[in-house]
Amino acid sequence: MPTKSQNNINKNSEKINRQESAHSTTGKIGYIAHVNALSPYELYLDDILVDFYYGNNISNTTELNPYLLGNGKHTLKIRFLPKQDSSDQMVLPKDIIFNETARWHIYFSKIVSDKNVPLGYSNEIDYAKSELKIQAPPEKVPFWEQTWEVDVKSLPYQVKGWSESQDLKKIDKTVLQKEVVEYFSNLKDLLNTGKIDDFRKLCKKRDEELDVVTYTTPEDSKIDYQNNKEKMLKLCPGNMQPFDNYEMKIYGNGKLVTLVIPNGKYKNWTALISKKPKGRITSWGILLHKPKGSMTFETIRK
Repeated sequence: MPTKSQNNINKNSEKINRQESAHSTTGKIGYIAHVNALSPYELYLDDILVDFYYGNNISNTTELNPYLLGNGKHTLKIRFLPKQDSSDQMVLPKDIIFNETARWHIYFSKIVSDKNVPLGYSNEIDYAKSELKIQAPPEKVPFWEQTWEVDVKSLPYQVKGWSESQDLKKIDKTVLQKEVVEYFSNLKDLLNTGKIDDFRKLCKKRDEELDVVTYTTPEDSKIDYQNNKEKMLKLCPGNMQPFDNYEMKIYGNGKLVTLVIPNGKYKNWTALISKKPKGRITSWGILLHKPKGSMTFETIRK
């Protein structure tokens, strides 16, 4: 789940994959979605909200690897929403394609990750071949969705993630929400009292998998951990906000759950929020899953 401050194969295999992907000069393959739009939108990968923008003008690239557990067929979806100045809160055909030279675009492309260059990748993108064609709605509609099946073939890793997790849609919604709120409340209390190491222990599997899919070396992972800990110690203790405005969202075809702010300026920010006395607001991204056979949740992504 994206923030705005903003997997679990057997251990031996995971260590091998992490070592090879982190140190190889040829295997750092990433996948991105790039959106050019003058309309608000939400972007979903395999039924997971991976990015969103509610303004009226954006050119934005979203890294997809954190939500790609491995190679195979995946589903990419974009949902266009009414423009901010819409009088009737409807999406018009011209909001998607104004004319042949002023139309919105979405691209799905493979990249070669390289954190040492400004763009973050070293190859050139063939935009003509990577474009996913967008069509305008035939008439005005409350929202407009398009979905594509994309083929991911070149990832050097396979992680477990939520692939074998419990189907949360089979749990009574009231019971599920109570469990999720309790888990979030525990996380909030840990952050509010400065118990950052205890919080990060609950994110251990998430961090291990993110290191694999983003090709982060063990050395860089240690640096990232310390930097993030220092940041959290500055922002979180005594500053965590109560859960007084949230909505439970189930993603990943029933395998993932989180609490988000449902409306307003911070719509779809994770409800785990810190606010500094001088006004800095930070959303701490949390996606939960429940492994098969487990009675408790685990944090699996941001």
